[in-house]
Amino acid sequence: MRMRGILAGLVLVFCAVCSGCGTHELEDRGFPLAIGIDQNEDGMVLSFDFPDLTESSEGKNPAGKPVSFSVEAGAYYEAQKAYENNTNKILDYNHLKAIVISQEFLEDDEALRELFAWLEREEVLARNICLFAAKDSAAEILTLTEDTGGSVGKYLEQMVETQEDFKENKVMTIGELMNQWHNQNELLLIPVLKNNGGVPSVAEYVTMDAFSFCGVISVEEAMKAFLCQNLLRKFLYRLESGEVLQLERLHRSMDIKEEGEQTLVTITLTGDAQIKKAGNGKEFTRGQLQKKLNRQLADSMNQTAEILIEDPGVDITNSFICLGSRSRRLYKKYNQDYGSYKNSLSINFQVDMNLINE
Repeated sequence: MRMRGILAGLVLVFCAVCSGCGTHELEDRGFPLAIGIDQNEDGMVLSFDFPDLTESSEGKNPAGKPVSFSVEAGAYYEAQKAYENNTNKILDYNHLKAIVISQEFLEDDEALRELFAWLEREEVLARNICLFAAKDSAAEILTLTEDTGGSVGKYLEQMVETQEDFKENKVMTIGELMNQWHNQNELLLIPVLKNNGGVPSVAEYVTMDAFSFCGVISVEEAMKAFLCQNLLRKFLYRLESGEVLQLERLHRSMDIKEEGEQTLVTITLTGDAQIKKAGNGKEFTRGQLQKKLNRQLADSMNQTAEILIEDPGVDITNSFICLGSRSRRLYKKYNQDYGSYKNSLSINFQVDMNLINE
């Protein structure tokens, strides 16, 4: 019995010591849930979205009362050091949910390369952290805490988790943009956030191609890009006659071949379609509606691909990264010349959806 009492006492002492160390470490560290990066004349403005950890010791939700902090500096490491010098805290990124970068900063190729060179060298951020763009100010997005449950970082994480229409988590990550920085052979779409009545919402998408800012496209155009890249589980489409159909069990097949001086990419989309809303005018048979759907969706996809290859100059099929498995001849021809590949590109969509109800 005496031995048990001694062991119990040692356990209590150990827990007390560990608890004290844990509290001390929390006091010495800052745990941002989101980071905003804006550009200014001297370099950048770094903004942080913190939980109030003083509330966690009182048994309250630590995300219930956000704490924000902004610093200006010439580069990221200077901004981080300025934060640590001004607060006596070390930044700890283990709870970081999202990074929001202003569109202006993304347009500055030199600043973006300098930022990613430092992030990769220092290995301070996990590569799976979600990446967003801000239409105007990233700092403003991080202030939208009143209607986001106290933390923009947590809110954006939940936004990503509820995107059930995607076959995979398709919000951009730091790692994907970092990979493009090295490989420069792929189209990336970064969701652009705006203030929508006090909460951040996706307004459009930034297109990054060969690690260069190309421009912005609408949400509808981005969804078509995701569709033809085989990334969507579901897709809503409205016919000219008013019917709204939900496309499910989607599959994309791709064929790439050389035709003279052109590279022809043929995308075939298949799946099932269900009517979600009837049209307002003439009624059509199942066969008529199916033909209308296949023809109109193919025309719409072809039109979007043609417009976007001209301006902002992107291939929504993201076909270049598939060359190695689709055409070894074209892969060898264009392996180091992504620009010439896009200039030779001709895209054709074919659609064969099966309407499963009337």
